[in-house]
Amino acid sequence: MRVAAALNTTTDDDFVVHLLLLYNATHVISEMHNELVASRDALSQSNRELVHDLSVEVRRNTRTVYVLLGVAVASVLGSVWIILSLVNLSHQYAVSEARITAALPAIERRAPGVPQPGLGR
Repeated sequence: MRVAAALNTTTDDDFVVHLLLLYNATHVISEMHNELVASRDALSQSNRELVHDLSVEVRRNTRTVYVLLGVAVASVLGSVWIILSLVNLSHQYAVSEARITAALPAIERRAPGVPQPGLGR
């Protein structure tokens, strides 16, 4: 009504109706723009938080992977050590057995009159 009074016309005038429609459209567009800006800012903040959470998660997962790789390497090294120890013990047993087998005839030759253990007199 103020616009119509300022233009010395009525509110039924097409020009006044177009002005009111233009004002309403501009107002709606301005409101939509403000809502879009608020949504963009909220989305941007959410994305920053998501990126931060993901970077923390990746760091934690990377550490976990390194720890698990260390455990796997330690397990493999432990298994290799056990296998080498068993091979070494087997070799030492074979060497000891060969020495004893070689020493038996010499012992028997040195003490021919000594009764053998486990044999009755």
